Amino acid sequence: MRRFQNAFEEFIDGVGTASDKAAFRAVAERATQRLGFSYFAYLSLTEHSYTLISTYPKEWTTRYLNERYDLIDPVIIRARRDRDLFRWSGAQASSGRGNRVKRFFGEAAEFGIEKGVTIPIPAGFDRFAAFTFAAGRHGPDLDEKIADAKEVLQLMGMYFHARVETMLKQPVGLDSSSPLSQREAECLAWTSRGRTMDQIGQILGIKTRTIAFHLDSARARLGAENVAHAVALALRRGLIP
Repeated sequence: MRRFQNAFEEFIDGVGTASDKAAFRAVAERATQRLGFSYFAYLSLTEHSYTLISTYPKEWTTRYLNERYDLIDPVIIRARRDRDLFRWSGAQASSGRGNRVKRFFGEAAEFGIEKGVTIPIPAGFDRFAAFTFAAGRHGPDLDEKIADAKEVLQLMGMYFHARVETMLKQPVGLDSSSPLSQREAECLAWTSRGRTMDQIGQILGIKTRTIAFHLDSARARLGAENVAHAVALALRRGLIP
């Protein structure tokens, strides 16, 4: 477990200072190798655009995007539906499915992509994101990885997404009439997704007591009885995704 913790801490430090795609890719590639996987892939989709940062072979990612495999990929379909980390294998995911899905996994296997762990990331505003660690058939034991480091892997995916959103994308702005600051809205949004203050602090790169301050400030601004009430009010008023 200590090995996972060391990889996690190095990853958090690196992602926290990354400012472009190349830097994000280098940090995630290092963590991928330390965790015993062959590849990683971060994919964020909106209706009209996408962000892809990965170590998958370029030929494969080009084919994936050109063929719109995201529309038939069982891993992406499940990641859109689920919130919790899950393991997958091409052999299992293609079982009982049509020829196009079987061909898709067959093509992926040609590039050494046969199994992995995917972290779904609720992105809000009709957006979708997921972070995947992948390997070939003889890669690491996925059940063992999840048993040893499920929370670490989950936090890595969420933190990577949060930093990419901050550094590489135009933020989805709050309504100018919103009583909440950007940070207050972020803290409420992550709370609404079941994250603890410790987890939110790791995702946003700020101290737990600062999270508590922003949550209490948001509660006061919304006239809520407690944080749970503040989350409910913010969701009802469309102040958080």
